Amino acid sequence: AVVSTQSGHYGRGPLYMKVGIITKAQGSVYFEMGNTKLIAAVYGPKEIIRREEFSLQGKVFCEFKFMPFARKHYCEPRQNFEEKMISKCICDAMEGVILLEKFPKAQVDISIQVLQDDGSAISLALTAASVALINANIEVKDLVVGTTLRFFDNNEILVDPTMEEEHGPFSRYTGGAGFYMAVLPSLTQISSLKQTGKIEQSQARDCIETCWEACLRLATGIKKLLQNSIEDDVQRPDT
Repeated sequence: AVVSTQSGHYGRGPLYMKVGIITKAQGSVYFEMGNTKLIAAVYGPKEIIRREEFSLQGKVFCEFKFMPFARKHYCEPRQNFEEKMISKCICDAMEGVILLEKFPKAQVDISIQVLQDDGSAISLALTAASVALINANIEVKDLVVGTTLRFFDNNEILVDPTMEEEHGPFSRYTGGAGFYMAVLPSLTQISSLKQTGKIEQSQARDCIETCWEACLRLATGIKKLLQNSIEDDVQRPDT
C-alpha cells in the first residue's frame, strides 16, 4: 500500500507502508520514504517480574538503532549517543499517547531498526512506532505523526529532506534552521516541537505551519491505509 506525502513542493514523495510483517511481534510495520527504510516492532505488554518496580501505570521501553549498513559509514552494533537520544525522544512521545493505566505492572517494548538512512529517519521512526502500537492493539489517545523540516539561508523550505539535501558537500542548501514536530492529528495537538539553528520569528511561524500541514496530510493517508489493512484482515478467509 502506498500513500503520497507530497503536495506542491512539500514532502519527499510516496510513502510505502506495510503492517504486520513480523509474526513474533504483537505489532509491526515496514516504512519506506524515498530511500529511508525502517522497521518498527512492538512486543508486549509483558509483566514486569521485579516487585519493587510495581506501578499503577505501565512502562515503555524504546530502542532505536541504525543497522551497520544503514549509512555510508559503518554503524557500530552497540547504541551510540545519537541513537540513545533518539530512543528517549520516541519513548517520551509514546508515553504521552499510550493509555498506560490499562496495563499496570507491565511494559511495552518498541524496537526500531533503520535499514537505510537517507535523511528524516527520526520523524519517520516516530510515525512508525505509533503505527506499530496501533497494529498491536495497544490503546492510544491518538496516532502520532512526525515531520522534519529544514529552512535554509536562501529562504527555501524542505519537508523531510534527504541526507544529500541536508549534509551533502555539493548541496545548494546551506545554513538556516531545522525543525522536528510530532502531532496528534485527531486531537489537533502538537506533542513535540524541537528547533535547531537561528531563524526570525515570522519565518519560524511559517515553518511550524508548514510542519503542521505536512503532518495532517500524512496522517490522513496513514489512517486510510490502516483502515484498508483492517478491512483486508476481516475479508481474508481463515486458513
